[in-house]
Amino acid sequence: MKHLYSLIAICAAFTPWAAAQVVTTTPAIIQQNTPNIVITYHADQGNKGLMGVKPPTKVYAHTGVITNLSTSGSDWQYAPSWGNNSAKYELTYVDTNTWQLSIPDIDTYYGVPSGVTVKQLAFVFRTADCSKEGKTESGGDIFVDVLPAGFQVSLTSSQGSIVDGNPVTFTANTTYAASIAIYLDSTSSTPLSSGTDVTSLEASYTFSTPGDYEVIAVATAGNDTQTASMRVTRLAEPIAKEFPGGVPKMGYTKGDDGSTIFCLGAPNKQQVVIVGSWDNYEVLAENSMYYQDYNGYRYFWKPIYGLQDGQDYIYYYLVDGTTRVGDPYARLVLDPYNDKWISSSVFPNLPAYPVDKVQNVPLAIYNTALEEYDWKCTDFHRVDQSDLLIYELLIRDFTGTEGAANGEGTLKGVMGKLDYLQGLGVNAIELLPIMEFNGNNSWGYNTNFYFAPDKAYGTPDEYKALIDECHARGMAVILDIVFNQSDGLHPWYQMYEIAKNPFYNGSAPHAYSVLNDWNQDNQLVAQQWADCVQYWLTVYNADGFRFDLVKGLGNNNSYDNTYYPATNTWGTPSDANTNKYNATRVARMKVIHDAMREVDPTAYFINENLATAEEENDMAKDGETNWANVNYASCQFAMGFSSGSGLERFYAPLDSRTWGSTVSYAESHDEERMAYKQAEFGTTGVKGDTQASMRRLGSVAAQMLMCPGAHMIWQFQEFGADQTTKESSGGNDTSPKKVIWSYLDDPDHAGLHQSYVELLHLRGDNAQMFKEGVTTTIKTGQSNWAAGRFITLSNGTSELLMVVNPMPSTVRNLSVGFTKDPSQYKLMSASYGFTPEVSETGTIAVPAGGYAIYGTLDLSGVESVPVDATTASGSDLPATYYNLQGIQVANPTPGAIYIVKRGSQVTKEIIL
Repeated sequence: MKHLYSLIAICAAFTPWAAAQVVTTTPAIIQQNTPNIVITYHADQGNKGLMGVKPPTKVYAHTGVITNLSTSGSDWQYAPSWGNNSAKYELTYVDTNTWQLSIPDIDTYYGVPSGVTVKQLAFVFRTADCSKEGKTESGGDIFVDVLPAGFQVSLTSSQGSIVDGNPVTFTANTTYAASIAIYLDSTSSTPLSSGTDVTSLEASYTFSTPGDYEVIAVATAGNDTQTASMRVTRLAEPIAKEFPGGVPKMGYTKGDDGSTIFCLGAPNKQQVVIVGSWDNYEVLAENSMYYQDYNGYRYFWKPIYGLQDGQDYIYYYLVDGTTRVGDPYARLVLDPYNDKWISSSVFPNLPAYPVDKVQNVPLAIYNTALEEYDWKCTDFHRVDQSDLLIYELLIRDFTGTEGAANGEGTLKGVMGKLDYLQGLGVNAIELLPIMEFNGNNSWGYNTNFYFAPDKAYGTPDEYKALIDECHARGMAVILDIVFNQSDGLHPWYQMYEIAKNPFYNGSAPHAYSVLNDWNQDNQLVAQQWADCVQYWLTVYNADGFRFDLVKGLGNNNSYDNTYYPATNTWGTPSDANTNKYNATRVARMKVIHDAMREVDPTAYFINENLATAEEENDMAKDGETNWANVNYASCQFAMGFSSGSGLERFYAPLDSRTWGSTVSYAESHDEERMAYKQAEFGTTGVKGDTQASMRRLGSVAAQMLMCPGAHMIWQFQEFGADQTTKESSGGNDTSPKKVIWSYLDDPDHAGLHQSYVELLHLRGDNAQMFKEGVTTTIKTGQSNWAAGRFITLSNGTSELLMVVNPMPSTVRNLSVGFTKDPSQYKLMSASYGFTPEVSETGTIAVPAGGYAIYGTLDLSGVESVPVDATTASGSDLPATYYNLQGIQVANPTPGAIYIVKRGSQVTKEIIL
């Protein structure tokens, strides 16, 4: 259901907040039995999403009701499907930005059964094609209270609850004629205005002195007296005052006097009030924040006293008396729309959203405990950046109900699979974005808050525990992070009209526009990035970042585009101008890297730039790596087609890149699954043959992992995931995917997994063979098809030799390329089901799509050697056993095959 927000103060009890009215009603008070209701929508109020819309464009209401059966304040009942353009939902155009909807009878109009009590009417207004929506100022749904039957009174203010020095008109309405009086406060005996036998009364008052006031309406009809009240605050002029130390620090910091100092960057704003749970969410004049203009930007700050360590304090900012926003630097966020769907088993003791005090604003949680954790692993050693073997992981789809696509993965689920990942042999996992994103079901690239972990997967301590446990198993944790765009609930997006927003572009100057495009020229945006990376490196012990869509991180004017200042938009961007060398992107990423190095000099730095070699080689000079997308060629090879199948780009120098400067991959979250394309489009000998398909996928892995440099595996690639990742249009299908651990029960898919285990352990246990300076020969191009493909790595007397038969249906006798007697080599890895036999001439008969890797005897390999379990466990080094699915086994079963690690030695053993 659409999100629901509170809009107007029509109530019979104290209302702490009243906002400008996006809708008004006739009559002023609505009850369930009120006939002929007219809802007037003011399109120039709220988010102004339909401002300026006129006929012939039609406007419709998506509307429902909140009832006594609703489970929450956003649980709509009796609403049509989204996009229903039935005549009853069509609004009538009245005048510029004014539209009306007629509701003859609530029960009949909505189909409310007898006995159900309606509490509110809920609305989102939209165009017929749903391309534009009218909501509240904060982008939420609109609701109107439906009061109980009988005598009722309401009270509204012409300026809302934050007033200035101009006269304010208060209006009291009743359901039928009564004596009405409006008082300034509960102790006043003289009303501002009074009337007898009326249904509406107005009173005007000018608040000349800053402070907090209460206005009360008292209505009496016969023996029935009802009251309505609202708090009104007149703020004092903001005070200029220097931030302690002189340099404003956004977010919160501890003051030397025991206070907690909150600070918000808000250029071009006049006043900000911090509103907190410590004041029962009351907007108080005393909480108006100081301001400081620093380096051309305005900051607002305020010390709050008495906040205790380890306790939750919830707050938001009221900007210029009209806009309520969370804190861009919030460490944890209460989402008024989506938190209710998070199970207590996923996030125990999540503070409840204070719906009786606040609506329609993401709230920040301040708690010193959010920055604390008792780290267990304190001696983790990162591998060199060029030795990274990364497992790209989407928490949402990694675990859950087997065979289902429910998107129910959690941090606990990932924790339960860490032994698997360790056994697989990767030395890093890369998490798709975990920063607070829109909704609970997402890839995470729609970030709203950059310093808060999303709660849909678990608690902050569980994120830290995951990183701690990964470190204990020798695995780094890299965070995917999105600095190109944000979703619409980021406070800086909420605080301004887009045409006047200093933080965002109204349209992107580059060709990769997604959601809301950050203005990278804004120095507060740059500060946010620096603070963000330092926060995750220091507080969460993250090991580095993969930066999404770096193509969009250049200066605005670096794309040779035309700027239109009246609308804060850019002309139609050019692909060519976006993709060409861009020095400002190089400079910006270096600035971010410098910020990281201030707190963690060895943290990993990975760009998704996919730009020119010149640009990426300049980034490499700064110690950065760049994604290298080899998906198309990998799919071609996997399907059995020679055309376009060259895989030499897995090796950076053959892609015109600096040695060790790429993280190459055959699959990623953005690319199609190889196994899917095999099943749909594979050539004869591949399509429909699972064993042949998995064998070819193993050979793709061998050609990738045998190339020096960092590489990445996308979740479930290692056992042949085959569910498409694309929509029919070709775009990414971001919906939940099936949990498919049962694939490991199939011998062919398990065989592919075994190949990955062997290859990854080969890499990890022989890192000296993949360093810069090792003699490297790569022959995996398109031309290396019929004659076979080869990789040779030579480091002194040590050698690794790989041979691949790319043919889809023909066994080939291929020379391994031994430089010594074959007895001086051992088999390091081979395709599942393939046991090579070396001929006298040093050739082996390689099955179609298969591979084999030999290494000199001094290298650590995975060997099929029968070993007595008792002898193994009694050796000088303790043995750790893993089954062929990479899961650690405490008590190995005699007769079964296991991967056994003793120190740096890895063997594949049959336990006797």
